[in-house]
Amino acid sequence: MFTVTKGRIIIYRLYDVAAEINLSRAERIEKEGARRLQFSKQPYMKALEITNPPISFDLSSFNIALFGKSVKASVIAKAYDFGVLSIVFDISVPEETAMEAIEGATRDLDTDKFIDDKAREYAAQVMESLSGAITGPEIKEDFIEDYMIVYIESVGLGASLEEFTRLYDPTRLLLRETRRVSAITKADTLRHRFSYYPDDLVVVHVDNAFIVEPSGSFDIPDILEFANAQILELRYYDSVIDRELNWIYTELGSRKPVSIFRLREYERLAKKLTQTVADITGVTEKVHNALKVTEDVYYARIYRTAMAILRSKDWEVAIKEKLKIVTNTYKTMHDEISIKRGYILELGIFILIVVEIFMVIFIGG
Repeated sequence: MFTVTKGRIIIYRLYDVAAEINLSRAERIEKEGARRLQFSKQPYMKALEITNPPISFDLSSFNIALFGKSVKASVIAKAYDFGVLSIVFDISVPEETAMEAIEGATRDLDTDKFIDDKAREYAAQVMESLSGAITGPEIKEDFIEDYMIVYIESVGLGASLEEFTRLYDPTRLLLRETRRVSAITKADTLRHRFSYYPDDLVVVHVDNAFIVEPSGSFDIPDILEFANAQILELRYYDSVIDRELNWIYTELGSRKPVSIFRLREYERLAKKLTQTVADITGVTEKVHNALKVTEDVYYARIYRTAMAILRSKDWEVAIKEKLKIVTNTYKTMHDEISIKRGYILELGIFILIVVEIFMVIFIGG
């Protein structure tokens, strides 16, 4: 079994906390501590273009019982302009720790409620400190993304990273299994595997990833975190549309058909439907365009794969289809309102004609 001389376990908890976070204002609040996300490695860093890079800043660290000792966990907060807050726990792996022990630690951390409670505590702390930069502050408790990365920089004496990436099987680590799995399961787990040099490796999975990177660059963890932030926001707005659809059905079901005596009431409802479509379309477009792929190179392939694994297309299609329903409902209602307005206009003209005839016959005569 291989041992690790330098490595870390990175735990993410991402929350939807606002309609929008003003990053420029947040930078001013945090002052020197805030830093913008920027990829470090050439040449493939140019494959991704971030519209408004998130800001990150350090929070107070804490100790956690792991590997049979008390281990320090550094804490980083990262704020995204579309309303997501990420709390990151960066736990250093003690030198000469066996990969088997790391596998056990990830299983323990995956089910440790302390991690969830601690992340929620930090999220509330950050929201309070950034209150002046947050629009519509609220932690949506039902919408949290969690992700974990095992990140290896160097392995023990007697083995090279090239040998490690070739021989170590991260399947059990990614699946948090204790037993050996079948060849079919192994092949399926490792199918999203990337390598640029002989001594680096990235394996992307559903809720975790395994990275070997001798340079210590955090570009790929940042990319995976960004993908999770986008998915969280798409999930949240899919639920917002569901609530709006339920509200529409309830409202329409409880109202009488459109009549000339209730036009203003239905005009207000139609106006709300158009506002709903505009708001959600604007937000989802902002999320979708937050990170653009400009070239099909290494980083771009990893990002696209992460988004595919996290089912971004499914969420985007679901949102578009539901927005179509809202739009069609508005069009139907608008047509009915237009017809009723036409009736009113025709009635008005008829009344004017009758009045004019009456005046000619009874007054003019």
